[in-house]
Amino acid sequence: MNTIFSSIIAGFKDQTRAEIQKWRYALKLAQSPVNPRSYTLQDLYDNLESDGHFLAQKELRKTATSGYGFSIIDKKTGEVNQEKTDFFCGEWFYNFLDYVLDSIFKGFTLIELTDPKNLKFEVLPRRNVVGGLGIVLRDIGDNTGIDFNAKEFQNTLIKVGKPSDLGLMAELCGQLIWKRNAQQSWAEFTERFGMPLITATTNQTSPADIRQLDEMLAALGESARAVLPEGTTMNVTPFAGSDAYKVYDAQIDRINAEISKPITGGTMVTDDGSSRSQSEVHERNLDDKISEADRRMVSFVINGQLIPLLNRFKYPLNPDTDKFQFNQSFELNLTEHWNIVSQMIAQGYEVDEKWLAQTFNVPITGRKEIDNSQLTINNSLYRNFR
Repeated sequence: MNTIFSSIIAGFKDQTRAEIQKWRYALKLAQSPVNPRSYTLQDLYDNLESDGHFLAQKELRKTATSGYGFSIIDKKTGEVNQEKTDFFCGEWFYNFLDYVLDSIFKGFTLIELTDPKNLKFEVLPRRNVVGGLGIVLRDIGDNTGIDFNAKEFQNTLIKVGKPSDLGLMAELCGQLIWKRNAQQSWAEFTERFGMPLITATTNQTSPADIRQLDEMLAALGESARAVLPEGTTMNVTPFAGSDAYKVYDAQIDRINAEISKPITGGTMVTDDGSSRSQSEVHERNLDDKISEADRRMVSFVINGQLIPLLNRFKYPLNPDTDKFQFNQSFELNLTEHWNIVSQMIAQGYEVDEKWLAQTFNVPITGRKEIDNSQLTINNSLYRNFR
């Protein structure tokens, strides 16, 4: 089976120091209307994404979708097909889902099915993809490439996002560069001024005595003891400048806040907040708004491209009758869900025992006759002592 992925030549990635000027040039090159290229920008993404705060926010955003329950349902009846749902619970699907969600941060993504038998997917290196021209470069120095819209690849390629989409990182690179520069400046400051300045005056004038004194001062800085010549006085002067902690740490905190907002919709989902209520508001921004949009995007990709692709390779899925759907009932926590169910039971509605056991993870082996008078007493005691 010929694949685009196997024809791509691995090349050197630029991992040199990231600078604002380099970021602006990379954006200009990626958005060029004549000869766009994305390798400079994608190399910059790979260089900067190791930032700890960014990684935490990125994984939180992705798991808000990948950790959500889902089902394969019948389009007409709405009933869950458990066998097909279990098929999607395999490792292959979560790998695929991870690739799809990465497109939020890195932009237009081509995912290729390279091994239909074992359902192995590969992301075509984004640095080689030129979405605006509809080609994949075998080598980033080439002037021509493989037409990914060609008919021969329609059964194996899945396209995620718009070809012009550069991802969230296109806007975040500036913040990540400034943060890295602030950390480097802080490290240089600590190296220069973190230790007190040690000086000495002496009445000795010979070069040998001066050299010996210099060596002793160096030793004093390391081992905190020295033998000085007669007539020598020593001074230890601590740094008396502005508070470097406030200067650099405040800048880093501000940058972290600017990184958090576009990714998770707030600053208090992972960081300490001023109040629980504010933290919950930020969490709802992620769960109810941002991740809902992500789940909708994922559903479009799966229903519009993945299920038809699997059908073409004779997997038991039919795009005309089968539909991937995230479970809407998970919007209620178990306590809220149980309160609704118990009220329905109290009103006389019959609830399916099998569904009840699966939903609340309680093994039900049968019904037991209950003394209603005793139940009333127990309920009264419960209300009094709860």
